[in-house]
Amino acid sequence: MFELKRKLIHGLGLCVPVIYWMTSREYTLLFLGIAATGAVIIEVLRAVWEDFNSLLLKLFGKFARDHERTHITGATCFSMAALLVVALFSKPVAVSSLLFLTLGDSMAAVIGTRFGVHRIQGKSLEGSAACFGVCSVVGWCALGWVGVAGAAAATVVELLPSPLDDNVRIPLASGSVMHLLLI
Repeated sequence: MFELKRKLIHGLGLCVPVIYWMTSREYTLLFLGIAATGAVIIEVLRAVWEDFNSLLLKLFGKFARDHERTHITGATCFSMAALLVVALFSKPVAVSSLLFLTLGDSMAAVIGTRFGVHRIQGKSLEGSAACFGVCSVVGWCALGWVGVAGAAAATVVELLPSPLDDNVRIPLASGSVMHLLLI
């Protein structure tokens, strides 16, 4: 149930690719720049002001993973990664990589926790298959085979353990693969 609640928050992240798809790069970069700056300010305040961190945990702690109580949150990582992919990649690549994160990673968590039996490094193959399936559909609709290659990259980096938050790994890795294949 915890993962489902957390992944509902990812639904809010869908605003970013939708805003970008419907507006300009400049507007989206301004929006994300403000969001990322705000997130970094909140992280700094959390680190230096224990009462502020306690208040935020009281309000949002039920959505936080244990490590996020004392370290940078996934939301901050998401805002920074979104800013980077919009700045670095074309609109179809950036939107696809952000959808891979918001939809594919969410589906991996929901299916993996509910139906996951076969585990690799704490993740389930069933969740990874769900991630790849969702990302492949998004990728194919946006960029054809290049999008499917990006979907494969998103799935691999979601599955593999890394100290770098998957909110950063998934869009940057998949975006980089698609960008390189399009050059």
